[in-house]
Amino acid sequence: MDLDVAWVILSAILVSTMQAGFCCLESGLVRAKNSINVAIKNLVDFCIACLIYGSIGFALMFGASAFGAVGTRVPAAMVWNASDYAFFLFQLAFCGTVTTIVSGAVAERMSFLGYFIATIILSAFIYPIVGHWVWGGTHFETASGWLRQLQFHDFAGATVVHSVGGWMAFAAILIIGPRLGRFLPSPRAIDGHNLPIAVLGVFLLWFGWFGFNGGSTFAFTEDVPKILVNTAQGGAAGGMAALVSTWIVHRRPRVPLVMNGVVGGLVAVTAGCDFLSPQSVTVVSGVGGLLCTVSSFLLSRYRIDDPVGVVSAHLVCGVWGTLAVALFAEPGTWAVTYSPLQKLGVQALGAGAIAVYAFSVSYGLLWLVNQVLPLRVTPEQERMGLNISEHGASTSIQTLLDSMNVHSLSGDFTQPVEVEPETEASLIADRYNQVLGKMNEMQTELNAGRDRLMSILNSPVFPVAIADRDSGALQFVNERAAEFFGFALQEAGQFREVEFWSDASDRDRFLERLQQEGRVSGFEARMRKANRTQFWSLISGIELTYAQRLCVLLSFSDISERMQRETLLQKLASIDPLTGIYNRRSFFELGEQAIAGAARERRSVSVMMLDIDWFKRINDTFGHAQGDRAIQKVAELATKVLRDGDILGRLGGEEFAVLLQTPVQSAQKIADRLRQRIENNTLDSQDDRIQLTISIGLTDIASKDTLDIALQRADTALYRVKSEGRNRVIVG
Repeated sequence: MDLDVAWVILSAILVSTMQAGFCCLESGLVRAKNSINVAIKNLVDFCIACLIYGSIGFALMFGASAFGAVGTRVPAAMVWNASDYAFFLFQLAFCGTVTTIVSGAVAERMSFLGYFIATIILSAFIYPIVGHWVWGGTHFETASGWLRQLQFHDFAGATVVHSVGGWMAFAAILIIGPRLGRFLPSPRAIDGHNLPIAVLGVFLLWFGWFGFNGGSTFAFTEDVPKILVNTAQGGAAGGMAALVSTWIVHRRPRVPLVMNGVVGGLVAVTAGCDFLSPQSVTVVSGVGGLLCTVSSFLLSRYRIDDPVGVVSAHLVCGVWGTLAVALFAEPGTWAVTYSPLQKLGVQALGAGAIAVYAFSVSYGLLWLVNQVLPLRVTPEQERMGLNISEHGASTSIQTLLDSMNVHSLSGDFTQPVEVEPETEASLIADRYNQVLGKMNEMQTELNAGRDRLMSILNSPVFPVAIADRDSGALQFVNERAAEFFGFALQEAGQFREVEFWSDASDRDRFLERLQQEGRVSGFEARMRKANRTQFWSLISGIELTYAQRLCVLLSFSDISERMQRETLLQKLASIDPLTGIYNRRSFFELGEQAIAGAARERRSVSVMMLDIDWFKRINDTFGHAQGDRAIQKVAELATKVLRDGDILGRLGGEEFAVLLQTPVQSAQKIADRLRQRIENNTLDSQDDRIQLTISIGLTDIASKDTLDIALQRADTALYRVKSEGRNRVIVG
């Protein structure tokens, strides 16, 4: 046996390992309840392919050509040599590959018999015919297929194998529809049960692809190393393109899309790995990986359910790879008599003709079969899982899930689940049973404590209410709470807890704290009774589940009298008792806050100091009572002249300070208006009228000034006024 025959046989064996790859990939990407069904489909389709392809498919594909459309017969087996048998073995492995492609696309809802029929249609009526068009005449001395005569190039079957399988998969998907729950009531992803096994499947596919592409030379030539390098580059470029694109779009690498990107890259390079340079392979396969991601998104958008991405990886990337041969093949290597446009036309013609034939025949025959024998399992069988409904088989994981589902449906958690010992699910079952035991203990304690809880809730001392957290609907109100808010207990259904809050933002802040801390006590808020009377309440609360709703348990205490006392005390602490304006401490506190706010907003503020001219003379001449009246008069008139936002305070004696929310130029006009207003008023005494005047020192407040520094400058300006004659305004 020569080296060429050995190489083809080795390549055929490598291609056969792709069956294991498809089995791992597809069974890992479906749910556990369907994994056995998918695995057995992969095994059976290879059996079907071997029998049908050996019986009629090989002759239809490589037999003597009838008008370039279909093969008729091949030389008798008794005259075959080692090369012929090696060639047959290689093509047999190819047929097994194309049939396996379909199984993943229709997984989890097509019946086993339906898939059996689909495999027969593909391996008997579609793949051999298309293969003859492209490869007929490549081995035996027979006329070439019509696409081969046009020099259509599909080196290792990007279109003949992968797109053909993809077209049938697409037709089957459209006929049987998506899996239950995939798009209704809303679109959601259905994750595979074993992604590590699926990734192993991709590695096996990649390994088998070396035989898939390398063996398509049918000889151990000098081109083989280049083809193998291109195969390695193709998978890597496709996977990286898918990785980057999913990372950008989804902000994380999505495992199924990355795996399909590798497969898509391998499919894309398959058509031209003999004529493409390694650099071109990177581009072609990278685009294939990107197309894989984009087409997966589009399929999902249009509610076409492809569990393992067959249409994206095999159909879309297969067509792209076939067209890319015309765009990227090295000059002088293929169809040298054609112009670039003619090359692209030939590739497009071949891909289009194969698409029309493969899809129309697949769709037509499957549609006819579906009218007589439904291809899809019933909804009940699909929910049960095809492992059980189709084969009567299950996994320990599935048995565990079924037992847990019984608990969920019945609501009875008193009985533990049972699974076969020493299986992968037994450890999970043990932990689950431990949780059940602890839960049942807690339920017993809860039952014992329910009476204690109700006695607390019905306390005649504390107003207690339970309300729905979101809607505020009252779920429970004790008699004390009904009395507290001013309604009869039987009227509770007419009210919502949210209606008892005077300000909705207080309730929002209370719930936010409750969510953060889990328990809130001592929350003060203004509430209102059923008759809309407002009062202050001290509120405590916790979150709990009540009547299967997320609720809050609230208790209330009326603190209106305390709040009134505190408000009065705060007012007394901040107000000058003689004039009713701010005292020295409050003026400084409010003034510093106003200066800080103006600095943040880049506004100008000013400050002035004023005192009553000849105040000591008024005290000495007319008495301290008249002095107090003079101070009160100045405060009263200043309050009328100043604007909202200006801060007036008495610093002591006859000395006042004003912080004005305006630049010093405008403040000077206000100060002069105040001076004139006071000058035009007199203070009546018993026998005389007292003429009042004031002196004012004014300054602006720089960005880095404190109130104390600004008042010092204003006081200096005030001193100048007094030394220069009084009853004036000076800016310092």
